[in-house]
Amino acid sequence: MQDQLDHELERIDKLPKLGLLWVEYSAYALGVNIAPRKRSSKYCRLTRILVLIVNLSIIYSLVAFIMENYMISFETYVEAVLLTFQLSVGVVKMFHFQNKVESCSQLVFSTETGEVLKSLGLFQLDLPRKKELLSSVSLILLNNWMIIDRQVMFFFKIVCMPVLYYCVRPYFQYIFDCYIKDKDTCEMTLTYPAIVPYLQLGNYEFPSYVIRFFLLQSGPIWCFFAVFGFNSLFVVLTRYESGLIKVLRFLVQNSTSDILVPKDQRVKYLQCCVRLFARISSHHNQIENLFKYIILVQCSVSSILICMLLYKISTVLEVGWVWMGMIMVYFVTIALEITLYNVSAQKVESQSELLFHDWYNCSWYNESREFKFMIKMMLLFSRRTFVLSVGGFTSLSHKFLVQVFRLSANFFLLLRNMNNK
Repeated sequence: MQDQLDHELERIDKLPKLGLLWVEYSAYALGVNIAPRKRSSKYCRLTRILVLIVNLSIIYSLVAFIMENYMISFETYVEAVLLTFQLSVGVVKMFHFQNKVESCSQLVFSTETGEVLKSLGLFQLDLPRKKELLSSVSLILLNNWMIIDRQVMFFFKIVCMPVLYYCVRPYFQYIFDCYIKDKDTCEMTLTYPAIVPYLQLGNYEFPSYVIRFFLLQSGPIWCFFAVFGFNSLFVVLTRYESGLIKVLRFLVQNSTSDILVPKDQRVKYLQCCVRLFARISSHHNQIENLFKYIILVQCSVSSILICMLLYKISTVLEVGWVWMGMIMVYFVTIALEITLYNVSAQKVESQSELLFHDWYNCSWYNESREFKFMIKMMLLFSRRTFVLSVGGFTSLSHKFLVQVFRLSANFFLLLRNMNNK
């Protein structure tokens, strides 16, 4: 029957997972291959070099614009500052995940194939209703993958909005200037405020205006790959971990069931549950080590970006609703980005807290001494819930999310007061 469990995990592995697929493609576009069993890493190094050169060129152009307009007003270059931060974080994430690509690919492989659940020994026991137990475990895993796909694809649609805005804005601006305002002379403007350096050789420019235009056009696309790809990877891994804890909770809840587990098999059954807990704990530590410090960078930059977006919103109110809509979409994207981290981590923590109660609430007091001993040990180990830290300073949770928004609001008020003076 163990082979049937492995067969079920292989069947789930072969099912289409749209969310994870887009995550893998986004990371691959930045030269980080987190799924080496599916695609080759042959050109990843060349891709990373190209991405680094393009991103550094765009960041240099944005910084040049900021320095040029530094003495005018903060409203003039706030958009350039926002994009500089976003591109810089994308480059940092690219190098971070490339340095830990082996750990990252191992986690993705384990998540997709269900390695944590394989060879538990659970279905080698003499259980009367193995098929019912197997179908229940399979249903939990399938429902969990459906939730992962929905959340990841929802974030995909949100992140696409500001990217599409920046990509199509120059074309709509050109149509408006040339055909609606009826200007005598009109030209294609750059995607966003930036000063791209070039050489003037007689009547020719190197690089040409077209190359400079499309160089800046690629900026939002690189931001998309970094924001969506690596943030959604965190969602996939943590949501899958919460699904594993749900499976363990289901098994623990039925550990003293007369229908599913005979009395003489309960000690061995509980040993399988303990083995699964140890594997989930190891899986959790791998996720913690992968995201521990990059989450600190993400939370710090997100606080700054939210602060600047609040300031931008306060100034755009006087300009028009079109600009207001664009800034609000950007604000929702950044807010959702930091929210996903905290909500996903909180889900894992909440499930681990419920697991502690499940260990205690099963009818262990009517069982053998060995059974009671294992329950006592698991109560000690489960008392420390699975939390994901922010650089070792604090942990991701709903409470921390509120603190981030509160900190951003305080910075916004300080910035506005300083600018008014």
